[in-house]
Amino acid sequence: MSEATWWRHLKGDPTRFLLADDEPGVVWRTLVELLGRPHDSPAVVRSRLAAREAGACSDLLAQQNPFGYWGSPVAYGARWGGTSWHLMALAALGADPEDPRVARAAEVLLEQLRPRSGGFSAAKGRPPAACFTAEVCAAMARFGFAHHPRVREAVAWLVERDGGAGLWSCPELRHLVGGACPIAAVALLRFVGELPPSERSQVARLSTRAGQGLVERGLFLEGNAPRGWWTFAHPTLGRTDLLDALSALARLGWAAEPPVLAALLGVLGRQDSGGRWAPQQAAPFGEPVGQPSRWLTLKALVAVAAYGDALGVAREGTA
Repeated sequence: MSEATWWRHLKGDPTRFLLADDEPGVVWRTLVELLGRPHDSPAVVRSRLAAREAGACSDLLAQQNPFGYWGSPVAYGARWGGTSWHLMALAALGADPEDPRVARAAEVLLEQLRPRSGGFSAAKGRPPAACFTAEVCAAMARFGFAHHPRVREAVAWLVERDGGAGLWSCPELRHLVGGACPIAAVALLRFVGELPPSERSQVARLSTRAGQGLVERGLFLEGNAPRGWWTFAHPTLGRTDLLDALSALARLGWAAEPPVLAALLGVLGRQDSGGRWAPQQAAPFGEPVGQPSRWLTLKALVAVAAYGDALGVAREGTA
């Protein structure tokens, strides 16, 4: 779509805010995801490499043990100090997938994850969880490990796992809404979105099940909703929200169904006068609450850009 189509839904121009040099992780993801620049364009490569030395990812990587882990070498799932959560945060905050420190962390985590087959557990002695498994797989796919045997095995486990409610069950009862875990569904949409388009058909069952499960529930706009569904934050570690779901659907080219457009109209109502969004709650490794967030703004704009044409029609219908 043309820029004019989606810019007209904003109250201001957030371009300079998103492309500020002090957070290069946001810059290169904005260039790729929002402005359509190829991954090998000079501006993308420059900002991607800069994320190694400046911004949130640089700060996290500076805390990494030389052997590739954070915290205890075996307590990979310790919140929020374990290797798994740091790696998920790096994926969400625009770390360079080609940074050797990131590859080392991914290899260490894949070696540590338990159980040794099937889904992943956040701690020894706990059952594998669909949401934790999906979040780890999404991070691994971002960093080029989607074809690792352990990730492929976990994805197969997710394909076969049935929560009986269309989505996925979860041992964390506080995650469940109507017997299903929305965190797993959104994380799986992100996982599939990280794959090259030519490979997505191989896991279409996952994305279709996750997307339909969310949309058929009206994206939880009415009735029971996941905890914090309208309380946006980034990164969404161990949780999810409506904006996270919309951006994941948008990246996969999901159809502009009525619940999607209704949800996006609600999201647009949260922007400030500069066309930016602010977190309403604190998130591990996240930006300050109440101040404009580059990552939330990028996620919102990805959704607006994907559905801008249909959104205009929806707005005219509600006028």
